[in-house]
Amino acid sequence: MSALTPDCDPDMSHCGQPWKGKGSRGSGIVSAVVLLGILGIALASVTKEAVFGGFDFVVAPMGLLAAALLARRAARLVARGATAVAARVPTVTVRRSQPVG
Repeated sequence: MSALTPDCDPDMSHCGQPWKGKGSRGSGIVSAVVLLGILGIALASVTKEAVFGGFDFVVAPMGLLAAALLARRAARLVARGATAVAARVPTVTVRRSQPVG
């Protein structure tokens, strides 16, 4: 089986076992920490002169990809929260009169 299945997460936190669900409990937190680490290392290496300039061409796209994935996760989390809040808001039913037929 290929490592890239149709339901594979872009950051590879869940991949290769579509029958098993979305991974074990806490796997999303671990992958978010890894993405934050990659982003931190990328920002540190680009902003500081710790490594030679050619390394920036490799690290900058990795940092941008990690930032995009973290933004996508944050948007998904906000959408889930909004859905949960909307589910708890009481709804008002509108009753319309029917013509006598």
